[in-house]
Amino acid sequence: MTRSHDPELLTLPTFGSFLRWLRDDRRMSRERLAVSAGVSASYVTHLEWGDRDHPARAVVESLVDCLGRARALTMTERRHLFDLAGLPITSTPTVEQLRARISDDALRILDAQRGGVAGYFDARGNILALNNAAQSILPGLRVGENGLHWLFGNEIARQVFVDWDTVAQATVSGLRGRIGTFGHADWPEQLLDELGAYPEFCSIWNAGEVTFTSELPPIQLRESGAGRPVSLTVQVFDVDVVDYPGWLRAFVGIRRDLPMARVSIV
Repeated sequence: MTRSHDPELLTLPTFGSFLRWLRDDRRMSRERLAVSAGVSASYVTHLEWGDRDHPARAVVESLVDCLGRARALTMTERRHLFDLAGLPITSTPTVEQLRARISDDALRILDAQRGGVAGYFDARGNILALNNAAQSILPGLRVGENGLHWLFGNEIARQVFVDWDTVAQATVSGLRGRIGTFGHADWPEQLLDELGAYPEFCSIWNAGEVTFTSELPPIQLRESGAGRPVSLTVQVFDVDVVDYPGWLRAFVGIRRDLPMARVSIV
């Protein structure tokens, strides 16, 4: 067998090459794009040839606006251009906007876990969806509300988690790690202002520990009602949403019933 393609013709995507593709696809000259974006034609040339690898956010946004007036960019095209420029998309979605990105098929996946605990949440810890098993084993945790507020502000959370301190530690250190990936976003300060009302949160936060793990050690819980002890092995996944990268996450927990102990939950 012989190779039908010359590997030298295959090049990695760059900001400049994709900018040129978008411009050519709209039959727009460099001069027209430059005048509309408020930059020089020579600067656009430098961008397209890779002499300017990391343009400022204001420049990229202006180029996107100008290209969009010829024909709107899809969310995928806009995301790819910003990714190639090394610029994270900084818009902060609402809970409703993120819930709208969870398709019916994605919700059916939660219900298909057959007793497993599963749900979707966002980078701030807001709960976007829970299956029936999750709602049963985590009483008081409701869709649309913040899971950190439930963990630190709802007494029932301390009764549910046998090792509440360990869960709290992992949750706060994970939040610190996620905040770092968003750069100069505006939402972390507001969230910390809210969570600052909980002394235990402040103590853990000020210890400065950071984690990025997606697989947690087994978590022991007391099941509501009968107080039956349960062990959950939880895996956390990032779910890519084109227009809100890094925002949507999912968790799946496999439960294992433990021998009855003399514990109860009110």
